[in-house]
Amino acid sequence: MISTGIKGLDSVITGLRTGDNVVWQIDDIKDYIDLVTPFVRQALGENKKVIYMRFASHKELLKPSKKIKRYELNANAGFEYFTTRVNNIITQEGEGAYYVFDCLSELLSAWATDLMTGNFFMVTCPYLYELKTITYFSILRNNHSFKSIASIRETTQLLMDVYHCEGSLYIHPLKVWNRYSPTMFLPHQKKNERFIPITDSVNAVKILSYIREKGAENAKRNHDYWDRLFIDAEELVKSPAKKEKIKDMIKKLSSIMVTKNKKILSLAIQNFSLEELVDIKYRLIGTGFIGGKSVGMLLARKILSKDKSLDWKKLSELHDSFYIDRFGYILFLYSAKSMVETAYAAEDRGWIF
Repeated sequence: MISTGIKGLDSVITGLRTGDNVVWQIDDIKDYIDLVTPFVRQALGENKKVIYMRFASHKELLKPSKKIKRYELNANAGFEYFTTRVNNIITQEGEGAYYVFDCLSELLSAWATDLMTGNFFMVTCPYLYELKTITYFSILRNNHSFKSIASIRETTQLLMDVYHCEGSLYIHPLKVWNRYSPTMFLPHQKKNERFIPITDSVNAVKILSYIREKGAENAKRNHDYWDRLFIDAEELVKSPAKKEKIKDMIKKLSSIMVTKNKKILSLAIQNFSLEELVDIKYRLIGTGFIGGKSVGMLLARKILSKDKSLDWKKLSELHDSFYIDRFGYILFLYSAKSMVETAYAAEDRGWIF
């Protein structure tokens, strides 16, 4: 049995196993720090290799230390770069390492979609398992779509709910792969160093009611972050919102859908209205950037339409473009590559379709 560093928690889940990916669903980053600290202390006490993946803007989970290997990652560089970088680090560090990742929910601000966050986890988690690591992840409650949570739950070995109710800390195992006890999947209240399962009906109802109320706080939680963002944008378009609020939304949408290049981004913010950005979204197949050529054409068209010396409406054709996002194009290429490799492998084996 591998210890979490918390004896009471070890008793609840019967300890960790080689290859475990542990995802903590939290309300506050402090709760995650309180779980990470004893885990790392225990690992270092057993002379394990501890690696901290730092990429978020929240408070750092582990202070710089000679005993802990730290990698500074840039999520804003894009899904492909970030995922490849993490994959290369895992390959380089080899088997048996202990990893702590910053909160995955922070990736939403960089990638603006749960789809890519879920894809990152589904690519990374099995590789960590294959290399017999122990890894801690976290996500913020009500920040992800049901679909993303489902994909994380399906992929990870342990999914743990952490919350506070009436001054007490509770841990509720939602998934614990390949182990079982009669009370394992009940909410557990922390009392001193122990976690006591809630078995009486009165306290069980109180806790379950609290969980339901926490879930009801965000009625849009079943939407992807990307969709929630554009729902907010549409509400701004329809309402008499302040200019500064509209400008902030234009900047945010431009930076997740148009470009991250500073010069082009500046042009986009100056020229595109919020209504036009929402319209681009409805012509976009997928979620992500529309691509450099599309951006160039749209900006050129918009700048020309502002030129009073031209009768642009007479000179131009009706705008009827649609766009495939960059992430979707990449996934298409990966799928096509996989199909070609499968076809060649089948041919080598003498299979006929």
